[in-house]
Amino acid sequence: MPYNPNPNRILHNHKIKCIDFLLLSILENPGQSQRFHTRRLHLWQHGTEDHHSGGTNIAYFNNRKYYRDILFTDVSRKTVEYDSYFGTQMKSRNSQMHLTPVGFDRANKLRIKLNLPKISWDSAGHPQSLTF
Repeated sequence: MPYNPNPNRILHNHKIKCIDFLLLSILENPGQSQRFHTRRLHLWQHGTEDHHSGGTNIAYFNNRKYYRDILFTDVSRKTVEYDSYFGTQMKSRNSQMHLTPVGFDRANKLRIKLNLPKISWDSAGHPQSLTF
């Protein structure tokens, strides 16, 4: 399939951006890994499985200036040590992506635009939404 420079795609007869598709995916599948969501995005964009095991489009999850920790965040525990340029650090074995309140609002506005029902914060599965 040829490369399409236009990042907008059609979903429910509306053009949406790739980041919006990721937000919808995280909203509907909270707690899944980054790779899970990038695989879904690639399948939606190109209609085929990602041959890079979900590595395509991973830049959305690495961009702290616009997306990561602003629209979504990783809530998994950091239990694995690894060596980096800055010394020994900790990372998680698998990420568990959840929307932040800002990302949650943006995803719900998109769901309304697509004529889908709104999802409440309490049922979103985010650790901050749980009440004990």
